[in-house]
Amino acid sequence: MAYTRGTTYIWSDSEHLHIWSERGLDHWPQMEQYQGKPSASGVQIAESIADEFAVMRFAELVASGEVEAVIARALSSWKGNTGCHALEQVAPQLARIAPRSDA
Repeated sequence: MAYTRGTTYIWSDSEHLHIWSERGLDHWPQMEQYQGKPSASGVQIAESIADEFAVMRFAELVASGEVEAVIARALSSWKGNTGCHALEQVAPQLARIAPRSDA
């Protein structure tokens, strides 16, 4: 399942979350050439850890009142990706539970 595609590519194989950057932004050692990009690098982490991070980060966004803006940004930036389809389906429910920072 792809979440983002492009210079930052994030996808899941149902066991691991893979995060790759075309530009190797963290100066990681080159791990594998990605689409012919010699500076691309990335990491995979257990999906269960990524899930735990996701809910903790979501809680921070709810608490800060930023979640609606982040949902809108994700929907406009990543249309067509599988994860974005899921977000489109639940965005109205998420917005109802999340106060806006300007509220």
